[in-house]
Amino acid sequence: MIPFLIAVLFAIVSTASAELPSAPEDTFSFAVIPDTQRYKGKGTRAEPESEAPVTNAVFDTYTKWIQANIEPQRIVFVSHVGDIVDRNVLAQWDVARNAMDRLHGRIPYRISVENHDMTRSGDSSLFQQYFPAPRYEGLAWYAGIFTPESDIAISGNNANSYQLFTENGSEFVFLHLECNAPDDVLA
Repeated sequence: MIPFLIAVLFAIVSTASAELPSAPEDTFSFAVIPDTQRYKGKGTRAEPESEAPVTNAVFDTYTKWIQANIEPQRIVFVSHVGDIVDRNVLAQWDVARNAMDRLHGRIPYRISVENHDMTRSGDSSLFQQYFPAPRYEGLAWYAGIFTPESDIAISGNNANSYQLFTENGSEFVFLHLECNAPDDVLA
């Protein structure tokens, strides 16, 4: 599985600006978005003293390429594997939400919450604010979330979700679990 994901990732990165031949009939692709924590501008790790607005050219390139290639590459699902932001702050979440809005409602996708996307205690409230469960309700492929019995800021409201869909007669289940998922999530 890892070699396949690496191959897909390499294909996206190496062809972001190149045109690929269309995918063959009766095939389909999954797109994987790797760490997008390459933000520039005010308060970022790359430019902590900058006063420029926060931007992320890498994230924009990925989602623009995927949006333009949904049909020619027969992309049926997009998985962002986490580390969406560099610092868990509003300005970076605004940029991330704008980038993912290109895909929202056009193609099934989900995002994993990783260590940069939460506090040290596991609080993923900003992720939950920008990508809450209600955003996905009503989308046929969105199957549900894990609901913790205790603090919803830890593991709740879409930090752990699953997706179901069928393509070319094959049924798929995608799990998107938070980094260091607690025992109750894994049980």
